[in-house]
This record gives sequence, C-alpha cells and structure tokens, in this order.
Amino acid sequence: MARARVMLFDVDRVSAERLVGIYRVLGEVDGPEHYARRLAVALHTTGHVFGHHGADMGLTLGRLTEAIRLCRGLDPAEHRDRDAVLRGILVTYQWALYRYDRRAEALAVRHEILTLARAGARTPARSGDRWSLAEALLEVAVALVEDGRDDEAEPLFAEAVAVTDGLGRGYLPNADRHWYITAQAGRLATRGRFADAADAYRPLLETTHDDRQVPILLYGAHLLAAANRPAESGTVLARAVEAYRTRAAHSPTRGLRHDLLAHHLAVIGAADEPDDIAHATTSDHWSPTRLIRHTEAEPALRAALDAPTTTPAQRLVLERRLNVRATFAPMSRTAAARLLLPAYAKAVEHARALAIAEPAVAKPLLARALTDHALLLAAVGRARDGIPTLEEAAALHS
Repeated sequence: MARARVMLFDVDRVSAERLVGIYRVLGEVDGPEHYARRLAVALHTTGHVFGHHGADMGLTLGRLTEAIRLCRGLDPAEHRDRDAVLRGILVTYQWALYRYDRRAEALAVRHEILTLARAGARTPARSGDRWSLAEALLEVAVALVEDGRDDEAEPLFAEAVAVTDGLGRGYLPNADRHWYITAQAGRLATRGRFADAADAYRPLLETTHDDRQVPILLYGAHLLAAANRPAESGTVLARAVEAYRTRAAHSPTRGLRHDLLAHHLAVIGAADEPDDIAHATTSDHWSPTRLIRHTEAEPALRAALDAPTTTPAQRLVLERRLNVRATFAPMSRTAAARLLLPAYAKAVEHARALAIAEPAVAKPLLARALTDHALLLAAVGRARDGIPTLEEAAALHS
C-alpha cells in the first residue's frame, strides 16, 4: 500500500494499466469512493487501448463497463465534470461495441450520449453544449442510416442543423454548421429527394466560406441540376467558376485543405457508394465496421476495374472511387501533387476517350472528372492551371 502511494507522486510516468491496480489497492484501504473517479479514468484509458488494438472483447468491454458504473456513481455536486467524463467513456464504449459487431447495444449507447447532450444543451450558458448536441444527433442519425432506418434518421439530421442555427464557433475551432447542413442535404440526395436536398443546402449558398466557397457552390449547383432547376444551377455554377478565378488571381498558391477536398469529392460521388453509409458525413461519425469495409473495398474495386465485363463508363466510376479513397490519405501538398494529380489527369483522359465513343454517356462523367481535377489543382496550389479545366467542365453543364 505504501509503495502504491509513493508511485502516485510520479503519476505521469505510471502506465494506465498499473494505475488500475494502484487505485484498486488504495480503494480497499481508504474506501472506494476516494479513488472512484481516478479508477474510472484509468479503466477508460486501458479499455480504449485494448479496443483499438483488437484485444479480447470481454477484457475490453469489461474495463469500459466498470468505468461507466463507477462514473455513474459519482456525486455530481462533488464532481462537476461527471457528465463530461461519462460521455467520453460512453463514446469509447459505443466504438468498442461496434468494433465487436454488437450494433444494437452500440446504438443504445449512442442514444444515451444523445440524452446527456440534450440535458447539457438546456443550459444556454455555452454554445459548445449545442455543438455537442449537434454531434450527438449526427452520431445517432448515421448509425440509423447504417442499420437501414432512414426514416428515423431524417428528423435527427434536420435537428442537428436547427440546433446550430445562429451559433458562433467560440472556443471550438472545428465547430462549423457546414458539416450538418451537408450531412442533411447529402442524405436527402442519396434517397433521391433532390428538391428537398437543394432547399436544405440553400443556406450555404447564401453565405461565404473562405477556402471552401468553390466546392460548396459546385455541390449546390449539382443538387439544383438534379432537382431539375437548370437556371438556378447555372447561376450557382457561374458563381463557382468566378470564385475559382478570384482565388487563382488573389491566392494562387493557397491550397484547399486536404481533408475538406476529400470530403467534398466524396459527397459529390455518394451515389456511387453503398447506401448504408452516410457519405455526406465525415468518417469520424461512421461505425468502425463500416469504416473498415469502406477502406478495405479497394482490392474489390481494382478487381472490378480490371474485369473484362466492366464497361468504360463503369470503369470511370470505379476509377473515381479509388481516387477519392486515395485523397483521404493524409499527405503533404508535394506528395498530393506527385501521387494524386497524375491519377486525376488520367481520369480526365479516360473520360475524353469515352466522350468520343459515347458522347451522351460520357458528358456528365467528363464534367465531373474535369471538376475533380480543377479542385485538386487548387488544393496543391496550382489554381491558375485549373481555370480552363473548370471552365470546360462548366461549359459541359450548359
């Protein structure tokens, strides 16, 4: 016991696994309530590590369920951050449940996180609580989509947009209403409700978004065209081209953030992917099983690409799906220029070849390949080179 107390003087150097043993020993002597919070945190840390390294399911979930039980037993008057700590543990717990394919239990935990977030958002003291609520709503909505329960997910997507209305970012640098509006519009589009999707996306077309202005306008034009509103689509598309030209003139070497580029490319191509993934959301919201399936689809996509029965148009779609997956990989601007630009340029060449043989089939595919290439050129600081490419893409839409 004395040795355990001495080790706590240098707690930052003690592993979480060892801290679990120390807090258990001291809890037996001083009373478990004195070390419950610290034991819960240590158990959470070990459960997180075990889950991400594929440890035994019983060991991982056992650590996390004990951490949750201890945290729930804390007096909120004494531990004012109890709910925040509990939410953190529950987030890891639901991830582990999904990792071990216990989806029904994982969804129940996401609902519990949502309940806690709703309670926190009732106090208007901090906008961060409403951002947390929006995240929790999106987590449940995405899980419902994965389980084929779109009708239940739809109002949650809409509520995530509503609760962020009028919020500033405050101290949360990643808080951005754009993600929630895109998630709702993208899901409506995936369900074929393009008019509703275009209306849901309209708020983003009425404001400015710094370096995301061009891809946002391009997606808005895409939704309006799909909703059979060609005049509005053409107007928004012209704004996108003009915004691209302005960017090239004033900030030619300032690249679009890599993760934002990949996200926008994935949103535009969501219809090409399985519909049990909410592709208009970021992969942070997907369950581990869906994320793994999406990541590990590459060999099957390459096999389909090389199959003799695959048509040229299908090859273009498969090629783009592979390119978008490659774009999600973290890399420097130099690496993106070296590794990605040739692949996107090759896609344009293939689309041009198809346009000669099957112009009607190839036209939308060529327009998309040109748009993708122009966005990537801007992302690697070569926006000026991309102006004629995007102008050609826009001309194909007219």
